[in-house]
Amino acid sequence: MAVTVRTWPLLTVLGAGLFLVAVDATVLHVALPDLVRQLRPSAAAQVWIVAIYPLTAAPLLLPCGTLGDRFGRRRVLVTGYAVFGAASLACALAPNVPALLAARAVLGVGGALIMPVTMSLLRELFPDRRARRTAIAVCSGIAGTGSVFGPVLGGVLVEAWGWRATFLVNPPVILAAVVAALRRLPRSPPGRRPWDALSALLAAGGVLGIAAAIGPSGGGFAAGAAGCVLLGLFVRRQRRAESPLLDLALFRRPGVPAAAGGVLLVMSTLVGLGLLLAQYLQVVLGLSPTAAAARLLLVLGASAAGSVVAPALLERFGNARVRTAGFALAAASLAVPAAGGLASPWWLGGALAGSGLGMALALTSSTDTLLTATPADRAGGAAAVEKTGYELGAGLGTTAFGSLAAAVYTARLVVPSTVPDAAARLASAGPAQAEAAADGLAAGVELLSAARAACTASVEVAAAVACGLFVAAAALSALKRPAV
Repeated sequence: MAVTVRTWPLLTVLGAGLFLVAVDATVLHVALPDLVRQLRPSAAAQVWIVAIYPLTAAPLLLPCGTLGDRFGRRRVLVTGYAVFGAASLACALAPNVPALLAARAVLGVGGALIMPVTMSLLRELFPDRRARRTAIAVCSGIAGTGSVFGPVLGGVLVEAWGWRATFLVNPPVILAAVVAALRRLPRSPPGRRPWDALSALLAAGGVLGIAAAIGPSGGGFAAGAAGCVLLGLFVRRQRRAESPLLDLALFRRPGVPAAAGGVLLVMSTLVGLGLLLAQYLQVVLGLSPTAAAARLLLVLGASAAGSVVAPALLERFGNARVRTAGFALAAASLAVPAAGGLASPWWLGGALAGSGLGMALALTSSTDTLLTATPADRAGGAAAVEKTGYELGAGLGTTAFGSLAAAVYTARLVVPSTVPDAAARLASAGPAQAEAAADGLAAGVELLSAARAACTASVEVAAAVACGLFVAAAALSALKRPAV
């Protein structure tokens, strides 16, 4: 299909759904305190409410992405929109925690149908690589900024109408996207290759095992081992199949493993640290949800800027060099909060902007590498690999960084001796709980001060770990031979 002026408006249709899917990974970060006050979930349930969405989507991305290759991408995309819209309405109307968890899981199914098909459509709609790089930069920017914009939107909505409003914005937008998709997107012909249901089950089961191992409840070694076994069987089947669900030759292409790892690292840091920073800004600095969300707009603006300049940088320097530079910039930026720069609005602002720019460059270059590595009729598999890294990264970031921060917080929290045992146990569950525990206590001021100090230390340690990971990624990326 030739690129025409009429092709570019299709990005609005694709971007609308992609934006909402990305927003819903983080929209509860700022809204969670209001949700906790109303539904009163346990500490474990709070993490699950946030993490179940990406951890449900991750195992389904490869099967759903290849469904588009086989049965038509527009059909799968519209189905995903319908599921996502209905699940959003169910989340908004959920009367209790189990109902909300179930609805969030279905929301993940809708996201799994939308994301890989959206990105694979770029391969179909923009066959020219230069135009496709611009389209990829736009959609990668939408996905990255959507994750950052989630807390911003959540902060505004929760102050005006409460946490349920964070889900009520989705159905009207999804309805408009469905109408536009049916009217404007070309009908994709079904693929000729058979769809291997057994391979899809093996892939989904394998990723589910990995997701369970890193999930909030910590499935541990057994779940991870089972996931690895299923993925091993999946790989074996793909090597022997005449028409594999996923062409494993993709991973032998230069830059592809680094690109997949880059997506995983960027999203785990963006979502995991975003949750911790949203909590820090509200509990430690005492900002309102809207004010805390406004601070995070620096990441949003920098990510948008990175998406604008990325196509020209990719054209001039190539994917590998831009990805390495993005890793290095993110590492340098994260060193600021790791070294104690959280208290200064100028240092923290610079760190947020620098990390947003670096991650946008790394994410755009990684996505372009993955989508360009396969022919158009198999773009769904490549897009699914990219989005699996996206959702696993979101789930891993929430759980791994959250668990690390919780451990540091508990170790650093010094509860005054005059605080009753019940209040001390509540305060040890987290800084937000410490605020409730301190209310009305004679030693409330001292308890709250100790909780804020422990929270600050936990964010600094998490930023230091993220910084180290990006340093390692930049070093490994620089040592690899450049990808075309």
